[in-house]
Amino acid sequence: MMITPPLVLVAIEHATDVEPTLGVALDVARARSADVHVLELVPHRAAHVDHRGLNRFEPSHGPGTSIGARVGSIVRSADAYGVRVRKVRLRGTPEHAIPAYAQLHQATLLVIERNYGSSRFWRNGRVADEVARRSPVPVLVLPKRQAREQGARRLRRILTPVDFSVASAVAVRTAVDLSRRHDARVTLLHALQQVPRHMVFSGSQAWRIVQQLPAQMEAVAERIRRRAVSLGANDVDTEVVTGDVERAIINIAKRSDADLIVMGVANRSWFDRLAFGSTLRRLLRRATVPVLIVPVVAGAHAWPDEPLTHVGRPTRVESPLGLAA
Repeated sequence: MMITPPLVLVAIEHATDVEPTLGVALDVARARSADVHVLELVPHRAAHVDHRGLNRFEPSHGPGTSIGARVGSIVRSADAYGVRVRKVRLRGTPEHAIPAYAQLHQATLLVIERNYGSSRFWRNGRVADEVARRSPVPVLVLPKRQAREQGARRLRRILTPVDFSVASAVAVRTAVDLSRRHDARVTLLHALQQVPRHMVFSGSQAWRIVQQLPAQMEAVAERIRRRAVSLGANDVDTEVVTGDVERAIINIAKRSDADLIVMGVANRSWFDRLAFGSTLRRLLRRATVPVLIVPVVAGAHAWPDEPLTHVGRPTRVESPLGLAA
């Protein structure tokens, strides 16, 4: 019986910093003994796989060296590490074609830069957000211009937002597994949403809020620690703050010098995102460290009170990420 090696996908195009993005994908592949497929979307009617390497890419529309030449030099260096790389051309839109390819080929991780698919005049994380929400596998979104430095950094501290949904439970479990692999510290963050804002309080109302808020925050922190213990994490840091979620994530990531943000994400309809906004998209626009997005089908459901266990044993998830320790 032939054992198929793990597969890491990396999507590149004109808005992508090709070298650092491919470099991160190759680092992960080397750590996991995985193959790499480099995805390029073109208006052909069918997918095409080139087994002869990546030196036949069409030139990019920007100035300077073509994408093909830059990718080819990286691939030649990857051969020395025993990483097999293929170029794959896909037809269709990224948010449909890339998840379909990942599902069909049972990929373990997709690496994509935040600005992938953006207009030349307006860089944003819309396409990365759409791809991540539809992807059947975890997606590592890299910030612009910092992919090379982040890829080479040792994974020391992981930040995971917790909102007590199943999505955040899976994110915590993923972060815990990564922390074991890389001897990293995990910080779990919760942003209180019930605290009144944009108002001026005085007298007994202000006093009541001032008195109750610390106790409420400590109760939430203790609840987070209990949930973490149920997933096998006996020693985590907790942060409970007030305010906007994405702003809290950015601030705590900066303050704790986080190397990675791990988020569990449930798919939402376009109308839901239009009406209520997207925390993930706003985070991707502002994040300066990689964001590992773990898709969770039932992610919007409340995190059950009982531990996620199998016959008394903590459930473990094979981490999709293999950054160099």
